[in-house]
Amino acid sequence: MSELDKMMAFGHWLEQRRLQFQAELCALSIDRSKPIDAIRVKAGHLECAQLTLQAFSDLYNGDLGKFMQEYLGQAPDEEEESDGDSH
Repeated sequence: MSELDKMMAFGHWLEQRRLQFQAELCALSIDRSKPIDAIRVKAGHLECAQLTLQAFSDLYNGDLGKFMQEYLGQAPDEEEESDGDSH
């Protein structure tokens, strides 16, 4: 299995989890017998899945340097002068 296939499978899994959490949150929110804390926890699950999927999508569809800067706070490597002059 190629690295691309693995990334696509993981992205698909993330999207399925997001949809499942969204459906579970909807079901919890319309059930008056469920405590508000259960709804809050499920909303947290959904938010986490959405953030993870967004970061994964940005990495998959975008530039690695931009991802590293935005998500990891790492500055892009400065290009060094090829002639070695330090004037």
